[in-house]
Amino acid sequence: MANYTNMITNNRNKSDEMLNVALTTISEMLQDGEKVQICELVKRTGFSRGYFYNNEIVHNAYEEAQRMQIGKVFPDRKKEAIGAALKKENQLLRGKIQTLEKQIELLMKQLETKSNSEFDFIESL
Repeated sequence: MANYTNMITNNRNKSDEMLNVALTTISEMLQDGEKVQICELVKRTGFSRGYFYNNEIVHNAYEEAQRMQIGKVFPDRKKEAIGAALKKENQLLRGKIQTLEKQIELLMKQLETKSNSEFDFIESL
């Protein structure tokens, strides 16, 4: 009987921990201005999708978060990440272009110097 009681206690403790993690994750997402979605909750908590639909307390918290976010516009993180990467790549390419322009300028001066010295050599003949 003691094993059964311990098992029930352990299950209750684990269930309470999971409940706290789920509710905390939902509230953190709300505070951070992130869109609360089941797929993101699954990623962050490691719990199954069914947990968020079948646990009444968690599901009610999720639905309340959804109601609170009605009408809000959320930025697309993928687009933001791609935009940031493109800006960085553009900066790198601009730097390379400037370096190449300086090299072209230097080579043009060297060509001018060589051309002038070759003409001087040819004229001396």
